[in-house]
Amino acid sequence: MIIEIINDCELAFQLDGDWLKAGDFKSEKSALIPPLAQTTVEIAPSAVEGVSGVAWWVDVTGHSVYLSMAMSKPRIGKNTFSCYAGLPPPNLKTILSKAPKLESATTEASFPGQGPGCEWVATKQGVRVRIFSELDEFVPPTASDLSPKEQSETEGAEGAEGAEGAEGEVEHVPSTSSTALAIPGAYGGKEGGDFMALTRPKDGTDGLVRGLKTAGVSVAGGLVTIVAAPVAGARSGGATGFVKGLGVGVLGGAAMAVGGVGCGIAQVGRGLMQAPKAARARREEKVWDQELGKWVDVDLCALERQMAQETDKDTSSTPGGLGVSQHAPHRLLLIAGSGEPHSDGQVADTEYYDLLQIQPNANPSEIKKAYYKEARLCHPDKNPGDAEATAKFQKLSTIYQVLSDPELRKKYDRDGKDGVDKQKTVQMDPRAFFGLLFGSERFEPWTGELLIAAQADHFTKANEDDEMSELEKSLKKRQLRREVACAVNLRERCARYVYGRDTEGFKAQMRKEASELASSQFGPELLQALGEMYLVRSEIYLANELHGRISLTKSRASMKHNGLVLKHRLRFYKNAAGSLIKAGKVYSAASKFSKEEPTQTEGEGPPLSEEQAQEVERVMDDALPLFLQTAWSYVVRDIDRTVRDVGRKFLQDKSVPWQIRIRRAEALKLLGEIFQAEATAAKAAGPEQGADGTAKAVLQEAMLGAMR
Repeated sequence: MIIEIINDCELAFQLDGDWLKAGDFKSEKSALIPPLAQTTVEIAPSAVEGVSGVAWWVDVTGHSVYLSMAMSKPRIGKNTFSCYAGLPPPNLKTILSKAPKLESATTEASFPGQGPGCEWVATKQGVRVRIFSELDEFVPPTASDLSPKEQSETEGAEGAEGAEGAEGEVEHVPSTSSTALAIPGAYGGKEGGDFMALTRPKDGTDGLVRGLKTAGVSVAGGLVTIVAAPVAGARSGGATGFVKGLGVGVLGGAAMAVGGVGCGIAQVGRGLMQAPKAARARREEKVWDQELGKWVDVDLCALERQMAQETDKDTSSTPGGLGVSQHAPHRLLLIAGSGEPHSDGQVADTEYYDLLQIQPNANPSEIKKAYYKEARLCHPDKNPGDAEATAKFQKLSTIYQVLSDPELRKKYDRDGKDGVDKQKTVQMDPRAFFGLLFGSERFEPWTGELLIAAQADHFTKANEDDEMSELEKSLKKRQLRREVACAVNLRERCARYVYGRDTEGFKAQMRKEASELASSQFGPELLQALGEMYLVRSEIYLANELHGRISLTKSRASMKHNGLVLKHRLRFYKNAAGSLIKAGKVYSAASKFSKEEPTQTEGEGPPLSEEQAQEVERVMDDALPLFLQTAWSYVVRDIDRTVRDVGRKFLQDKSVPWQIRIRRAEALKLLGEIFQAEATAAKAAGPEQGADGTAKAVLQEAMLGAMR
């Protein structure tokens, strides 16, 4: 198939990507389409299918003007063709199946086919395309670019209760994503969802799994009822009770089993009914939302805007806006951490600032770094037997407690030490502890707030009267904000490759950042975990889009992902089991010494001798590495789940065209390879984190930095 291109504009174009189901480029792919000239692109047909596929070019100057073609010249059948110049179409791949047939010219100068920015006509060997002189430029969208209509859909979706339609209907919901709708009522669903939506299977496979699970649970429950009822009857009524209980158990158990099997069959049927809609939705790159029971579109810009609006509400509802950092995306955390100077430097007493070697107008981030640096130098474990170092360490803890609290710091600046004599006791910030323990403070743009840190912080601050459902809903909101922030970070980091076409510059920039990240606590391990998941998620997406959902390439990519997740799950279970055994040994050692001496005072344990205390400490030190590895394996599983959902938001983002999503997947694949390479190099250069000799020091340093 020969494509003659008459370029009437002043831009030169280079091939940016292609997806040919049949045929291959015969002309040189690297050859430019020159400005104000005519050139020829030739695609050799395959022996059986001919030519079928899409290709797109981008201008070499600004990389913002596209030439996109979908073409088909089968051995048998009609030729079809469609072309876009200027802006890329939303999905060039789907246009291939909808492209109009090629028509011959009625006059020598006519072009019967016309699309945005271009026109075309059939020739004996293929097609002739003319590119117009004036073309539109593609500008990457942002959250602020949403139209008033889209904004109203994002902000006021609660009122659209009647839009659900028939069961399983595929619907466009701009602000939703696979994880977004885990928040009941937040994106257009009824508060708490409805039963039919919550139990609706997404496709035939899901329906089969749900059906078997429902039937299995019901049959098991029925068998338990058949056995338990006569036993309970015998205990209360002897032989007569046994007979009555047997009758009740048989009837109740049979009813439970039959009902469960019926529900299971119904779920299988619902799944089969969903199968055609699921296939169509997957072709359109939609994601399944269980809360609504629908396939929905992901729009990262709309999600970003909604998260920013919710953050603004949290800020305005919190006195002084200080509480927002507990729940805000990374963008806001950075702003809070690098705030304006505290004051003009005029304070009543500078002793506390002098001991930390900082100025009185230092911001919170500078105070934290200074405390962490000074406290490590005089830590008792690094200065055994040094009473002066121990006293300084204790004083630094007191100082940090005062200067890290805005209200106490104001009192100290105004009244000196006398104003803070009745200060509160030192406490540990769980978010800061886990952030320092696993190095996630530096990784926060990539991983967000770790789930283990969010859970610890949330339940520490929860009131006894808070309902568990409300706590879970709040954690889901935090998780969604985390995923959106990480997806936005990926979008910005990959822009150099995706829009700038600067492959080498992108690689150099990411290698430098990965090398810096590898120097943090658990840095190589975090890079490895992120790199592995980035690689498999990009491979799955590219295989699905360029080879087909039911293809060997897609199957291999999915198997690789599932194997990786299974390996991490088994590692966590293994470490958790080992930690339970170690915890039992620690408890046994403490209990053993407690029984050797009688309790001296009611309500207090017996005093341990120095040798006994050392033995208990030895057992604890022996268990610490495994405890740390268990916590780390929990973090890895969290990263697996989070990167999966971040990947969906980043790669299936309908706010950008399909060609951009393909380039995003290519960038993510490169990023995964770079992260893994830097992780391997860092591991080879240093000891494994959490090893026997470092676990205790790692935990102590994290506790030091998390003191409040």
